[in-house]
Amino acid sequence: MGYSIAESIPQQAAHHESIEALWNLVWKKRCGVGIYPFMEAKLEDFEGIFAQLIEMNLRPPYDFEKYSQPFFPVAEDLDRRADTAEAAGDLSKACQLYMRAAAVYRIARFPTPQSPRQRLAWERQKAVFLKGAKLLDPPISEHQIPHTHGLPSTTEAGSNISICARIPSHSVPTTFPTIIQIYGLDGYRTEFTRKSTDHIACGWASIAVEIPGTADCPASINDPESPERLWSSVLDWLKQQEWVDKKKVVVWGVSTGGYYAVRIAHTHKDRLAAVVAQGAGCHLMFEPEWLEMSSHLDYPFDLTHCLALKFGYDDVEAMKKDSQKKFSLLDNGILDQSSTKLLLVNGMNDQIFPIEDSILALQHGSVKEARLLPGLQHMGEPVAGKIIAKWLEEFYQTIR
Repeated sequence: MGYSIAESIPQQAAHHESIEALWNLVWKKRCGVGIYPFMEAKLEDFEGIFAQLIEMNLRPPYDFEKYSQPFFPVAEDLDRRADTAEAAGDLSKACQLYMRAAAVYRIARFPTPQSPRQRLAWERQKAVFLKGAKLLDPPISEHQIPHTHGLPSTTEAGSNISICARIPSHSVPTTFPTIIQIYGLDGYRTEFTRKSTDHIACGWASIAVEIPGTADCPASINDPESPERLWSSVLDWLKQQEWVDKKKVVVWGVSTGGYYAVRIAHTHKDRLAAVVAQGAGCHLMFEPEWLEMSSHLDYPFDLTHCLALKFGYDDVEAMKKDSQKKFSLLDNGILDQSSTKLLLVNGMNDQIFPIEDSILALQHGSVKEARLLPGLQHMGEPVAGKIIAKWLEEFYQTIR
């Protein structure tokens, strides 16, 4: 398969050379302006950490136990300062400090917990995030949804689905358009602050949900049908919530979550008003050629290795051999089924998932809408979010 970006990209992006290259070429700028994955972060919290990491001369393949170590003292100090501010009644300062601590723990466990200390960082990130989340106005709350559709005799049985929810302030019982924000490979429910703030500004409620193989999601990792059970349990719970406008439930999946958004648009079409798939793959993302090519491009670490862990494979070669026949939405016939209203948005120069997957989805099943953005990379930011928000506003106005 030929890919449109193949002739214009290097075999390996320069930031994959070392942690020093990653920081100086990519992450320092992102941290300074607070964009993914440095939301709620301050550059001053990270400069000393990365000075230590650079001194350690870390290079791929990374030892993530060593990598994560310097983050802890900084995060612990921010957490203590936040506790002090909260005890003194300065809730705004406390919230900001808790979120800064959560951002430090986020990068400590990034891209996905692969060592004991990274797993501890994830536990710490959750705890400190929730301490700050309750101080937001309106607050973010965590809920444990019974996985009522979990497969018997598996780890799904009797499990809970951890989600975060944020609902606009209201003094009388009110229902709201509700967004199911499906997160991706390295973004979890603890990355919900900025997205939910945007939703609140539009008058929408929203929940943050994680995908199989990431964070605390209980869905079986290597079972291609586990997402359907997961979403059925989540939608059943939403149906019981008095604040949800049942006519206006929309899924918005980002990055790897976009794959699941395309999937749910077909498998649960009668339970959703619409779906947005931003930065999605569906079939070619599993091609061995693409997995080889994209492994060391735009993503900060070894992308294919992280995807292999997420989809339940012992190594990259096993994923190359097996994942397409198991998870492709084309090969398993899902793309040729009818779907709910579906918007596909991405940058034409995506180096994470091939733009050809967005085009492929348009060629199958129900007629869909799309905005494919020239010159932009994965997810189509910083333009795509505004396009999607306007599309959703206009769509919600059509529902009475």
